[in-house]
Amino acid sequence: MSLNSIDYKVSFQDAPIELADGRKFERTAIVEKWKGSHKISAIKLGAPDISTVYDKIDKGEKINLNDCYLKDFSLASYRKLRKLDDLKEIELKNFKASHAFFESEYGTDFGYANFTEGSGDFSHSVFNLGRVNFGHAKCTSSLNFNRVEFYLEELNFRFAEFDKGDLRFSSCVFDCEDVLFVNTHFGEGNVSFRQADFKKSNCNFQYARFENGNVSFDKASFKGDKIDFRKVDFGKGKAEFRRVNFGDGNISFNEAEFAEGKISFRHAIFGHGEKTFEKISFGPSQVSFDGSIFGSGMLSFKASEFNNLSIRDGRLGGYCDFRVSKGNVLDLSYSIVKDIIDFQAGEYPVELNSLKIEGLKMMGKLFISWDENQAYQLIANQHHTLLRSKAQQFNLLKESFHQNGKYDWEDKAYVAFKRFEMKANLANGKKQGGVEAQKAKFLYGAQWLIFDKAGLFATAPLRVFFSMIVVLCFFSLLYIILPLFVHAEIVSSVGDPDHLSLVEKSFYHSAITFFTIGYGDYYPSGHIRWLSAVEGWAGVFLMSYFTVAFVRKILR
Repeated sequence: MSLNSIDYKVSFQDAPIELADGRKFERTAIVEKWKGSHKISAIKLGAPDISTVYDKIDKGEKINLNDCYLKDFSLASYRKLRKLDDLKEIELKNFKASHAFFESEYGTDFGYANFTEGSGDFSHSVFNLGRVNFGHAKCTSSLNFNRVEFYLEELNFRFAEFDKGDLRFSSCVFDCEDVLFVNTHFGEGNVSFRQADFKKSNCNFQYARFENGNVSFDKASFKGDKIDFRKVDFGKGKAEFRRVNFGDGNISFNEAEFAEGKISFRHAIFGHGEKTFEKISFGPSQVSFDGSIFGSGMLSFKASEFNNLSIRDGRLGGYCDFRVSKGNVLDLSYSIVKDIIDFQAGEYPVELNSLKIEGLKMMGKLFISWDENQAYQLIANQHHTLLRSKAQQFNLLKESFHQNGKYDWEDKAYVAFKRFEMKANLANGKKQGGVEAQKAKFLYGAQWLIFDKAGLFATAPLRVFFSMIVVLCFFSLLYIILPLFVHAEIVSSVGDPDHLSLVEKSFYHSAITFFTIGYGDYYPSGHIRWLSAVEGWAGVFLMSYFTVAFVRKILR
């Protein structure tokens, strides 16, 4: 009986059966597949005596069990019958068991088997009841488990070694309590678990080793409580986890190693369990989680290293720990964040060169330090990113800092936002050419002088105050110098009772003009009149600018 809803019922007929390839058996096994009270299918299989299979092993003959029913097949029992050592390696030549049915309440055992002379084939077979053991098995060529169904308590491939051939588990059904590939060596061939359904099995690939072949779990499905890929060495081939549904179990890739191959988790679905990718070395290739969905459980890349980690268009539902050890580019563009994204260093420093958050939708909070994380460089250092995109990203940082009460960092992010916005407008004007280009240059120069240099876009009241002093002194010097070249004079309307010198009159007139006091005891004459009008406008503007910047600081 299976762990879920599939049942198999086996009956026998003492009648011979001839299979399509001409093989004949004295007994017939009828295997019925049931789901609940409904019979799904029924097939007739040859039912060889297990002793005849053991005799073929003795003689070193090829073994063909295609379309056969095997009851209690066990190499452990074979060793005991032949009085061999428990760890004796048993050679299985050109082993074929396609469309076979293996059943045993005590356990089907291929432990320490050595599959030689051509590929081993278990495709479309069923393993039912008990435990199945391929522990310490070896295969120097390909081994095919495509579309095999495992309805077991435990499936064990621990310490198995697969040398050069491909290992295929595509479209398998793993309806087990535990699926164990611990310390399995997958060799040079490609390994495929494409569209495999692991049901509610707890899967453990801890310490498994892949060499140069590609590894694919494309469209596989996991629904178990625990999925363990800790300390797996994925070798130099591609690692594909695209469109995998990891269910709500806890998932761990901690301390796994990826060499040079591409790693893809694109459009994978991670449920509400914990997802940990801590202390991983992802190698020089891009790691893609684009379009993936992460449930409410924690997602952690703490202390990992990568070159390019992309989670574009993702949905991040839980706390996300991006306190990485070392990373070149992290791309979270256009993702939706419902909880916390954490970049702030804790016990160890966070080294990240570039962070892309264009179009990021923050429903939660972003914890990042302007200084420790070097937030300006994270965005400014982006390659192949438009100036307007960088401006939008700084604006998002500004909003995040405001939300977290980091007002000094908010001001710095706002200044960066406005500067890149100005550069984007200038670049757009130059691209259009003609009058628009000249207009863009003029506006950029005016904004650079008036808004940026004078007061950092109203974020620095002391800078505005200093700018006011500079402007006042600048016009004073003009009032001193201008009379030397043109008709220009500061005239006293009361007869100059204090006998002020030119310098004193110039600074006094500049002050009452700048602050729009207008006592009337001194007034401009000649060309100084238009200059005084300009200074009066500058004074009104800068005093308003100072008021805005000062009040903004006080209110926060």
